Amino acid sequence: MLPAHDPYSDPYSSNSALRERLCDIDAEIEELHARLARVGAERKIIADALGSIVYPILTLPVEITAEIFAQHLDGLFGEWLQSPVVDLQNARSAGPLFLSQVCRAWRSIAINMSSLWCGVRASYSGRIAPDWRNLLEYWLARAGNQSLYLDLARDPIQTALLHSTVAPYSSQLRALECCLPTPTSYPVDTIGGRLPLLRRLKIWWTPETEIDESEMTPIATFSEAPELRKVEISYLPLRWISLPFAQLTHLTLFGQNIAESIEALHQSPNLEDISLDLQGPLGETQLIPVTLNHVRELRLPNDFEWTRSYLPYLTLHGLRSLEIMSEYSREDDVEVFRAFLQRSQCTLDSLSLHCDFRVAMSALEATGNVSKLTIYNIDWNTWNLEQFLVQITSDPTFLPNLRSLHLLYCETIIPYAKVVDLLSARWKNPEGVARLESFRFIRERGDTDDEPSAALQARLSSLADEGLDIRIQSLNHWKVLDNLGALDRARRPIKRLCSKA
Repeated sequence: MLPAHDPYSDPYSSNSALRERLCDIDAEIEELHARLARVGAERKIIADALGSIVYPILTLPVEITAEIFAQHLDGLFGEWLQSPVVDLQNARSAGPLFLSQVCRAWRSIAINMSSLWCGVRASYSGRIAPDWRNLLEYWLARAGNQSLYLDLARDPIQTALLHSTVAPYSSQLRALECCLPTPTSYPVDTIGGRLPLLRRLKIWWTPETEIDESEMTPIATFSEAPELRKVEISYLPLRWISLPFAQLTHLTLFGQNIAESIEALHQSPNLEDISLDLQGPLGETQLIPVTLNHVRELRLPNDFEWTRSYLPYLTLHGLRSLEIMSEYSREDDVEVFRAFLQRSQCTLDSLSLHCDFRVAMSALEATGNVSKLTIYNIDWNTWNLEQFLVQITSDPTFLPNLRSLHLLYCETIIPYAKVVDLLSARWKNPEGVARLESFRFIRERGDTDDEPSAALQARLSSLADEGLDIRIQSLNHWKVLDNLGALDRARRPIKRLCSKA
């Protein structure tokens, strides 16, 4: 540090003063070098200490780390595709791209683990992000020869842009979901030819302009897919697409014309699972009744206003599971329902209802042998609900095979006393009556529930300890009563020991 008096600017400074100042500077430089050496030595000690630390996560065998990565993917979106699928919108916060950015060891494992990259979803609504096609191309290249599960979103602009990227991998497609603006704009040439692995297909149609059907050529891209078994078509008229109906086992039709859908069912003798949301009007169309012997599950998600138009033309001899989701039903709908069951001569094991209370009770009388009953948010009132519970409790001829009773999204307060009486009666397994094994009562809205008394809670815990699967979710601070009885309390120390091992 220079002194306040600068000797270079003083014409009267002597040579001896300059030499003295130079010696001071040299001494200061020597001291700084010595200090730098001391700090450098200390840094080396600390760096060596850090370098000797072995992080436990990095000592795991590669196989264990790879399994952890696979479990991470299991928690991601993959509902319809039935495979872990990473959304490109969140790719940098979840999935293999995220894992590869943690450290070099993890990057090497993630990049070389092709099974992590086989499922991808482009769900961004609106215009496609500029780098998404590059990211999708990078993603698919990492999948190697793995079967691919692709969800190209419900945005038609993306579908057209991304299909050219997907086209080189069409022979690896195992499941595909996409959205079309119009069939005429579908990029059929990009995925032309056979699709040897395609097993599941889901197509949405979002009409944007009027279509001149005289200029239409049906989409034939998926007609040659020997493994195709599960198809879901939403709002795209069936006459605009060619599919191998004869080999399908699962078919879901939403917003479809009744006549075209019945014709498609005639072409699909091997169906095992169908979901029908069909619309009319029929006009002068004469429908030909269809009989399907292999169908085990049927879902009718639309209002009975349309269902009553086509249900009389269906006969399903092998039906075991039926779901009716219709908030607006009439009493005469039950007769249509009864006629369907009598004509089919089927025995239902599972019944799910979301309909008017009177229709639901009439349906139960017509299907009294079901073993699994699920009732969604019907218009209970306190008296109706209690009478329903009392009838199951006191009448062994009402639902005698019942093993599972789920009352979901109810608005009515929980009548704990009636619930406990029912569970106690059906758990004891009286002669000629099946033992109830599972019970759910889930509240969604409505008045707040009262707390069950200590005696009722003790009886519920006792039943749970004996093995009855119970879950009751009330609106009283979202309190959950489930089978955390003595058996679960006994398991907790064991779980803790296992987690530490």
